[in-house]
Amino acid sequence: MNSLEVFKNKKVIEEALEATKLYYRPFDPGSYLHHQIMEYNFASKFSKKFIELAYVTLSAWNMNSRGAKLQAFEVFKKSIIKNKKTFYDLNAYTLKDMDKQIVRVLLEKLFNNLNLVAEGKPPLITFSKTMHFYLPRLVGPIDRKYTMKYFYNNTSVPKSITNQFKRFMDIEIEYCKFAKGFKLLKYKDNVWNRSVPKIVDNMIIGYLRTQGRN
Repeated sequence: MNSLEVFKNKKVIEEALEATKLYYRPFDPGSYLHHQIMEYNFASKFSKKFIELAYVTLSAWNMNSRGAKLQAFEVFKKSIIKNKKTFYDLNAYTLKDMDKQIVRVLLEKLFNNLNLVAEGKPPLITFSKTMHFYLPRLVGPIDRKYTMKYFYNNTSVPKSITNQFKRFMDIEIEYCKFAKGFKLLKYKDNVWNRSVPKIVDNMIIGYLRTQGRN
């Protein structure tokens, strides 16, 4: 697994974030919907309106394609509501707490209990994005094209559910380590950089683009 070592140079961070700002999903429904998602306070995120918005945003982020089919909406919604308490327990933490055992236990509980994707489809990517929508201060979204390619030099997802959760945690822990060493809040804005986990994600997106790897 690759590290975030390359971003220890402030100039690399700034150039990567600027590249994301200029070239990643400009005037795209996914960008607009993400902005709407981030306007909700936590308590409102268990309303039907927000769950519908999250579901539509996942679709806009290619989570309802052949390779990542979403579960039927009603099943998706009931699953979120059923696990509401665990979401509330996690809402007390931020990315810098990702390496705490209690955070891992709670996230694994959600990973195993949520029913977000159709049977036989890997939950890892959809889970990470859904967690980002609900817990944007704690979890960074993961995708194949950028995150997997950066950390593992390929876009594949492990078949084993256990290994998928391990990969999720490995990536988020790497985000956590980096966030502890750098003051990333100064890059926060009202467009893509709405939280520290998303700032780290945007660094990766922009870096791969500046390197011509995406």
